[in-house]
Amino acid sequence: MEWIGWLSLAVFVAALIFLAISAVKAFKSMKPKIDHLKAVQQRIQKETDKIKGETDELNVHKEHIMADVDHAKQAVTLTVNETKQLPQNAKFLAKTAVDPGKNKKMAKA
Repeated sequence: MEWIGWLSLAVFVAALIFLAISAVKAFKSMKPKIDHLKAVQQRIQKETDKIKGETDELNVHKEHIMADVDHAKQAVTLTVNETKQLPQNAKFLAKTAVDPGKNKKMAKA
């Protein structure tokens, strides 16, 4: 009966050795694939960073354009408002030019 114990121990040791050899072979066969995946991941990360940088640049450019549009809008609004007041200013100018005596009286008073 003693030999069964030794035989079981030998089978167990052989199984451990076979397991270790299989694990080393699997690791060696997977290493190039893992390295390839790491390289692909690094390239994707570089592209992602590049796109993020371009997005930031576009946002800055967009803000400049929006500021220019707002400035132009204010300029047009101011011009339109001044143009709307032009008839009133012309009437006032015409009244003051026609009655110069009135202006002198108002200035003295």
